[in-house]
Amino acid sequence: MGSKKFSLNMYRPLPKELTIKNSPIEGLGLFATENINANSFIGVTHIRDEQFENKYIRTPLGGFYNHSNDPTVMRMVSNILPTLKFGDPIDTKAKAKRFDENDTNRENMYYNLSEKPDAKYMFMVSIKEIKSGEELTANYNLYTYPKTGVGIQML
Repeated sequence: MGSKKFSLNMYRPLPKELTIKNSPIEGLGLFATENINANSFIGVTHIRDEQFENKYIRTPLGGFYNHSNDPTVMRMVSNILPTLKFGDPIDTKAKAKRFDENDTNRENMYYNLSEKPDAKYMFMVSIKEIKSGEELTANYNLYTYPKTGVGIQML
């Protein structure tokens, strides 16, 4: 009997451009498997849900990046799920305009975390070019980390 070939759209917890491996910073870290341009959308890291610790559910992407004082990524936020794909350009300096929550126009709907700390979605954007093999790091303040003393419990 011959074998049939078929294709499955399998779930991938991370974009193919990223992997998780041992980090020289702490435990496991998030690393680029391909070069990533500066100001590129990487993916959703957290979804707000009051029932969870720190009021957010972390996605696989949100669970493995480490803190650095020289970050390669930053978190931005929105109340509407971004429709961007990995690598799409995003202006990290643009100021968000006020918008009606029912508005389907997705232009200028993003905020920096400090502008909207209670947003429904957090997502990651590269702030400099990240070379293949380099660890993705953020200067974050969602949690407090005893090892470094860096971070503020803000939620």
